[in-house]
Amino acid sequence: MASASPIPGKKEFKLHMYWNDISQGTEKTTVAVISPNAEYPNFGETRVMDVPLYDKTTKDKIIGRAQGVSLQADLKQKAFLLSFNIEFETPDLKGSTLQVMGRWTPEMSTKVEWSVVGGTGNYTLAKGIVYGRMLSTGDDSVTWIELDILGYYAPLQKPN
Repeated sequence: MASASPIPGKKEFKLHMYWNDISQGTEKTTVAVISPNAEYPNFGETRVMDVPLYDKTTKDKIIGRAQGVSLQADLKQKAFLLSFNIEFETPDLKGSTLQVMGRWTPEMSTKVEWSVVGGTGNYTLAKGIVYGRMLSTGDDSVTWIELDILGYYAPLQKPN
């Protein structure tokens, strides 16, 4: 949903969805493609993700997918640089994307915060913030994160 923004020429948006990452089994949504070496046991691990985003934890309706990479980029602790696109699949937003970047660590066991650094389609030139709250599942291989995405975008006239 969009509304007037205090920034001239920009429109605000607020989105709510649920991230459902599965790290084990036949329906994995994140896969390690580069594994660390013995000298640096965690540093450099690279994972590719294609994580579904739902309207509810009951998986009633898919809103889109978070597609991108996570890179273990800290020598001292397990911490990942995340870079992904949210590719929307709902009819009103199909073809629109948000580009997101941020840091994730296991120590962020309850809250995450990532930056919206761009967008396309309905969210051209988007900027904003993603607030996430980890939800308990009782299964370490399944991660649910409740996401609230707040930001603004610049509607532009597309060339013919």
